[in-house]
Amino acid sequence: MIYVPELENYECVVVRSEEVIRAYRDKPVNNSTISYRDYYYNSNYLYNDGEQSFSQYTTLPTCLDQDSLTSDVYYRNDLDSILIIFLIISIFGFYIPLKLFSSLYKRRHL
Repeated sequence: MIYVPELENYECVVVRSEEVIRAYRDKPVNNSTISYRDYYYNSNYLYNDGEQSFSQYTTLPTCLDQDSLTSDVYYRNDLDSILIIFLIISIFGFYIPLKLFSSLYKRRHL
């Protein structure tokens, strides 16, 4: 599923590149100017609005199937696994070196 904010406002959605989803307000047809919104999903869905003109010689974009689009926010189901991995990395990355260095620099009483 591809997440598109405010999906109900768009009639056609196209994946432009690895980082950009373009959503057209109306379905692109020849000899028309259609407003669109580019969503940059690697940048937390920042967007850029614009207009695109289509002439009779323009290749029209192929819209994605509506069944592959969603406006529902998807939450990860593997949050527990991520927390366990974070705990293990924290132990090996912080606690063990801290104990090691504290034992090296421990004050000795005479």
